Amino acid sequence: MHDDRRIFSLLEITQSLRSVIERNYTGTYWIKAEIARLNFYPRSGHCYPELVEKAGNIIKAQMRANIWASDYQNISNNFQNIVGEELKEGINILFRASITFHPVYGLSLNIVEIEPSFTLGEMAREKQQTIEKLISEKLFDKNKSTHLPLLPSQIAVVSVETSKGYHDFRNIINNHHRQFAIKYKLFPAILQGDRAVETISAQLRIIRKNADDFDAVAIIRGGGGDIGLNCYDNYQMAKEVALCPIPVITGIGHSTNQTIVETIAWENKITPTDIAYFFINKFETFFNRLEDNRKTLVNNAGKLMKQENYRIMHVWNMIKAHGNKTLQKQNYLIFNLSKYLHKVSSNRIKYQQDKLSDTAAKIAYLPEKHIFKLQSRLKLFIKIFSALTSNHIKIEKNKILLHENKATLLNPNNTLKRGYSITLKKGDRITSSKSAGKGDEIETVLSIGKLISIVKQQKD
Repeated sequence: MHDDRRIFSLLEITQSLRSVIERNYTGTYWIKAEIARLNFYPRSGHCYPELVEKAGNIIKAQMRANIWASDYQNISNNFQNIVGEELKEGINILFRASITFHPVYGLSLNIVEIEPSFTLGEMAREKQQTIEKLISEKLFDKNKSTHLPLLPSQIAVVSVETSKGYHDFRNIINNHHRQFAIKYKLFPAILQGDRAVETISAQLRIIRKNADDFDAVAIIRGGGGDIGLNCYDNYQMAKEVALCPIPVITGIGHSTNQTIVETIAWENKITPTDIAYFFINKFETFFNRLEDNRKTLVNNAGKLMKQENYRIMHVWNMIKAHGNKTLQKQNYLIFNLSKYLHKVSSNRIKYQQDKLSDTAAKIAYLPEKHIFKLQSRLKLFIKIFSALTSNHIKIEKNKILLHENKATLLNPNNTLKRGYSITLKKGDRITSSKSAGKGDEIETVLSIGKLISIVKQQKD
């Protein structure tokens, strides 16, 4: 079989392609794409970005590019100075490049210039889209509606322990610790670059779960210029700030256009130092108000006391003047009354003296009459009493005589004289034969003498 096919070597094909490309793509072209991977090699200084174009999450085109070390440093520095971000994965760029084809390395774009303003525009567009999304979800002003206590004393700090900003914040708060009791707790996070979104968001979620323990959140970056701030325009981080139930105070450390996080935060301060003084000023303002109120109270009290003293003196003078008039009037009345009383009392005394004289005369006569009457009655009474007494004495004498006769008759001696006797046993009188037994000694008392007997027989 005759083989009339023309066979090309791979080198021939690649050289042909190279020739076609070099012949047709002789200049440089402005191209826009997204950096999928940066592939920067610090040792050589070369950079080999992988560029893509997407429709949503679908890759529509992909190509490798080169930025030689001779161009990379200038391109990178210019980009950072204008955009405020380093060249990194995930950003859209507009670049000028030549199209080359190498038999070994294939088709590539040789980037010689990147237009930072395009990336700024893309970032601004993405930023605006994020803002509109936050507004549509009613999150844009949500953190601003939270309440900051009059004296915020418990602060959750999102920062890096070794950062100068956090160090400055601590020094200021600690220097005022004896005067103001402000406490803070660090929640460590990476504060710039791609990982900042993840770590800051994670710490904000932890703080949200423990929101009752804190009065406010301070995000302290501090230093580092304006590089790496694009993360603060990220929707996810902004959403976490918006959802925080306590005020978020930012101190990211730049004075150019505000990021979304700074815009939606409860308060934005340029530096960590400003945040520290923000909290301290809350206490100083409160205590200054107290001092002003104290001074005002003292001044008002002084004025009030002065006014009251003036009123008291005025009233006193009025009372004194009125009192003098009243006293003169009363003295006049007393004088007239005393004259009247003197006259009336003189007449009354004279009347009483005359009446007393008449009474004295009557008293002088009445006792003699009354005494005579009483003496007559007394004599009659004495006469009647004497008669009654004599009769009573006679009756009582007769009673006594009767009792004496009875007593004489009842006298044991008289009874014994009539022949009776008294029998005793051991000194006790006995009246029954049962009181003495056979052999007992008994004593018989007679009118004259005694008999001692021994009982021989007992009869009833």
